Amino acid sequence: MERKNCIFWLMTMLLVIIILFCSTQTVLSQNSGMSKEQRQYYADMEKEYLSNIESLLCKKGYLNSGINIRWVSDAEGLRDYTIMIHHRRIDSLDIREKEELLNELKAMEFNDSNAVFNYEFITT
Repeated sequence: MERKNCIFWLMTMLLVIIILFCSTQTVLSQNSGMSKEQRQYYADMEKEYLSNIESLLCKKGYLNSGINIRWVSDAEGLRDYTIMIHHRRIDSLDIREKEELLNELKAMEFNDSNAVFNYEFITT
């Protein structure tokens, strides 16, 4: 009985060490390659960009639009942004009107050679 208890605790400690190691490596890999200033630069630009999108949609009468910005960064630091927008009235726009709205959104993108923007209008 004592031997089983000892094996149980050894295996538990081993699993805890593996979990801690994996989570530490995940956190370190997320922060590597980019300085604190660069992370802050992108955070500020994204916040301003989101505010600009909200203002445009509000001005066009799409109050309380659902806006989700997702980005993926590769090893070279290139960021691929996907902006997903949902509003019931946007769903009812024809193709030309959606293209006009899309062009207005594209005109507000922040100017960064490492950023690519993609837009999706979410329909229900």
